[in-house]
Amino acid sequence: MTAVVLKVFNNVFYIFDEIYLENSDTYKMANELKLRKYNGTLIPDSTGKARKTSGKSDHEILKEAGFRIPHVTNPFVTDRVNNVNRLFTDNRIIINPRCKKLIADLEKVVWKDNKLDQKTNPMLTHISDAMGYAMWHLDPIGIKKTKATISNYR
Repeated sequence: MTAVVLKVFNNVFYIFDEIYLENSDTYKMANELKLRKYNGTLIPDSTGKARKTSGKSDHEILKEAGFRIPHVTNPFVTDRVNNVNRLFTDNRIIINPRCKKLIADLEKVVWKDNKLDQKTNPMLTHISDAMGYAMWHLDPIGIKKTKATISNYR
């Protein structure tokens, strides 16, 4: 169970904290976020909408804990990774050095057989995935955000 905590300022993502809970669940993550005094919007993996054995989805648990959950969809893995790489290339992601798990994950995750290698070390990719989902939701590659306009057709 992982999370990154960030703020966006002047179109730059400042990641200033991380949460990495081994052998955990959504209830414990919600409690840890509240313990650290975090509130607001969470951008979870969209698969958290699925019902779990508790009878509630992960998204429902987080909403009941007081967090806002926007409608999210998971991009293709390659799109998510390319998006993060684009933001790094554009110097739009700044990670606080205390986010040691995230930094180590980004340094160690590799491609193998044309996909992310999650078998060599199954502890890798979780926290960088969390960052990637946030980046995709907040600034997806190839999707231009424009204001709606009204045109008169004659």
